Amino acid sequence: MRAVVVGGGLVGSTLAARLSREGHSVAVVENGAEQIRSLSENLDVQIVTGNGTTVGVLREAGIENCDVLFACTSSDEANMVAALIGSTIFHVPKVVARLRELDHQASFRAIADNLNGDHVSVNPDLAAVEKILSLLPVPGALDLAPFLDGRLLVAGFPIRPGSDFAGLLLSHMRLLFPASPVLVVAIRRGERWLIPRGEDEIQAADTVYFAIDPGEMDNFLSLFGVRRAVESRVVIAGATRIGLALAARLEQEHTPVTLFEEHEETARQAAAMLSDTLVIRGTATNHDLLVEEGIERASAFVACTDKHPQNVVACLLARRLGVGHTFALVDDPGLSGLVGELGIDAIISPRLLTVGLALHFARRGRIRAAAAFLEDFVEAVEVDVVAESRLVRAPLAELGLPRGVIVAAVLRDGKLLVPTGRDRIVPGDRALLVTAVEEATTLDEFLTG
Repeated sequence: MRAVVVGGGLVGSTLAARLSREGHSVAVVENGAEQIRSLSENLDVQIVTGNGTTVGVLREAGIENCDVLFACTSSDEANMVAALIGSTIFHVPKVVARLRELDHQASFRAIADNLNGDHVSVNPDLAAVEKILSLLPVPGALDLAPFLDGRLLVAGFPIRPGSDFAGLLLSHMRLLFPASPVLVVAIRRGERWLIPRGEDEIQAADTVYFAIDPGEMDNFLSLFGVRRAVESRVVIAGATRIGLALAARLEQEHTPVTLFEEHEETARQAAAMLSDTLVIRGTATNHDLLVEEGIERASAFVACTDKHPQNVVACLLARRLGVGHTFALVDDPGLSGLVGELGIDAIISPRLLTVGLALHFARRGRIRAAAAFLEDFVEAVEVDVVAESRLVRAPLAELGLPRGVIVAAVLRDGKLLVPTGRDRIVPGDRALLVTAVEEATTLDEFLTG
């Protein structure tokens, strides 16, 4: 695949790195000297210096022959212009625009409806809110994504010393969950990621991703010694776009919310925008203030200020004071890697969420949903299986799927199945596949035949 990425900041550079790692041809358009220097030092991609909203620069980047255009600068307006030039002048088949303003998203959709090709906008703030909302009901989970109409959850958990899962062979998982099998789909062990097989063993200090029937979640959590909080109250630090959108969604669900904001005018505006949220002027790193507001009785604490190191500190303090579940908004890759060591339940990275959504759209085959897991090394993809797919040609054990790819579940005629090597996938199935990122290109070949 030939891809042009307009914008070489955090999102653009991460996206370009991922595409390059998968073996695609990538050109990045950027006009900032510091970003160009970083791209040159860290990525093996074509770098075009200039304004990505101009025809000449896009032509230099090879847009005339590209398969997909990603417009992901920090400016909504620039992204819309680049996307529309790609669509209308160069007829790029697939166009992805990173847009944070809801009005811009609506305008983009209205324009795209009148153009040929596939177009999608990705909002990093809304992606972060959706991720937090999905994690709130599952205490202890580092990451979570729903698949197959919500009938299956893929959730990551740290394995503590003494856990019932430590030392368990994966082939014995069915003994713990005979009625509704729970499958291990990925393991992080130290600096390595594994897509496991039945002979592998879970070890203490692993981060393990499980595919779980939601109906089994309470039983599953009990094995971790985790219980859902009795009081459902969420404390949010930061009246940012994400903080305000999250508070508004929780209000719709009738969940009590307390919002901390250190700037007086921003706090006043937040109080005017929100109807039921208690807005308090102050910083969430203030020990006495957190105690005064009863942080220990809250079910969750979400730190989503624009100061990401402060988010980590606030979560550590809230955890120490007894809050049930902690989330930190962090887009610094160095800080993100410390989540397990710090004891924070989940790191929310709008950058990685945006990249995952953008790549989902760019995939070949009939993709329904996709999610990239912690640090973007493992991907789960839900697909509609067609007659032309290589997945239907033989039983799973004989398909020749590489070591880094497994079929985690199948939805057939409304029934959820966890297949074995003897089972076959048939046209009309919906399948959930989990793959190491380096095998993603191989997975594309299986989906399209």
